[in-house]
Amino acid sequence: MGTYYSLGIISEFVAESEKTLTQAEWEQLLTKRLDLSLFQLTIHGNKIYGSLYPEIFKENIKDFYQILKEIAGPNRSENIDYYEKTFGSNLDDYHYSETVLFVEGSDGSLIKIGVRFALLFVEGKVSVEIFNTEPHLINWLFRNSKIANKLAGCVISEIV
Repeated sequence: MGTYYSLGIISEFVAESEKTLTQAEWEQLLTKRLDLSLFQLTIHGNKIYGSLYPEIFKENIKDFYQILKEIAGPNRSENIDYYEKTFGSNLDDYHYSETVLFVEGSDGSLIKIGVRFALLFVEGKVSVEIFNTEPHLINWLFRNSKIANKLAGCVISEIV
């Protein structure tokens, strides 16, 4: 076993603030990282929980894999095709991992977003000591791209 690069779709998240926030405040903060319209949201005190609507995944994953194949080109990892064929459009069939994202609150505090994500593919054994920036970069790039697929609003990368 080793340490591998992965790309996935956030299926659940929980964000926590030092103070209680309104739904509008949560939306303003989290929209930097997530398309909240894709998630069923629940607010309890200073936390917000989100679960990806299963139909969003089911209706968009096939096209999303096509987009990944187009981005990666003909020399892409075979794992992309393998995961697509093996796990299909049922979110519950995928393997999962977890990671953390951060956004800055309006007062300068850090808002921690713990995410659970379905692995769309895993590739390339890597050696890494610290891996903080790249998950944020990939998440932001997909979230703010002009990709016409809803799942672009909840992409994450991680070393697993």
